[in-house]
Amino acid sequence: MAYVTPTSFLAGEYFTRLRMLLSRDAPPAAIDFIAQRKGVFDDVLQEALLATYRRGATPVAASVYFITPMDDSSIEVRASGSFRLPDRAGDPWILPRTADQERLVECLRRTPHRLADWGYTVSTGPLVWNRHKDQLRSSLTPGAYPLIWAEAVASDGRFVFRAAKKNHEPYFRPTKGQEWLMVREPCVLVQRTTAKEQTRRLIAAALPPGFLRRYGAAVIENHLNMIRPIRPNPVPPAVLTAFLNSAVADRAFRCITGSVAVSAYELEALPLPSPENLRTLARLVASDSGPVEIDDACTCLYGISP
Repeated sequence: MAYVTPTSFLAGEYFTRLRMLLSRDAPPAAIDFIAQRKGVFDDVLQEALLATYRRGATPVAASVYFITPMDDSSIEVRASGSFRLPDRAGDPWILPRTADQERLVECLRRTPHRLADWGYTVSTGPLVWNRHKDQLRSSLTPGAYPLIWAEAVASDGRFVFRAAKKNHEPYFRPTKGQEWLMVREPCVLVQRTTAKEQTRRLIAAALPPGFLRRYGAAVIENHLNMIRPIRPNPVPPAVLTAFLNSAVADRAFRCITGSVAVSAYELEALPLPSPENLRTLARLVASDSGPVEIDDACTCLYGISP
């Protein structure tokens, strides 16, 4: 059986039962990614793939290819390795997206640790701003709090409090009964919408404790994910932020995602190194080391030479 589908079913939470069904009844034999999102299907901007399944077959390593339309009459086909279905049938499928990622994919398959092991969970920023336009404020009036937009998470990993885009205001005044919108503890913020064409899919910044102490709380807008601690003494937020902003974490996330949305589900499913092995990375972060050193340390955490 062969299908043309969006890539979102590879990892999306809503497709868990579909992945379970395919794993049980018709495991994949080959998956061909269409390298371009534009100019392939009219008026379609979703990333798409061609997949072949064998009904009743025993799951084996499936081949992965990338198909690039060159002009009206030819295509380029590049082999990207292979992948195996996860041990738990409904888990996201981790596939190489370039020929040199097969080793990384195999390391990810063997890695049992997730964000929960680092002491964190993920939720979406609770404020859908266009439902509460009349509560936005241009200045810090009584009862108002800082409103954190996606633009506050800078591409270099810094938190920058700003609201410069159209229709954005820097403050929000909650009303009675809207305490659920308030964030009062430090967390790590991750942009929720990034495309595969961008240099990085994972763009993270820690919400500084000093910022929260100054204002008492903040309101996080819906285009950000909040990675929040679930136990005392989790992995330090600065270490988590440095790892998420590393090149190897970005490559790992690209092997698991099939959408422009960086979902809470995919972040929680991302295989991570053991929290017991983070001492070197923590030392580099504490000493304000450069991005190259930090990238190399993060790569080694997956058991891969930088």
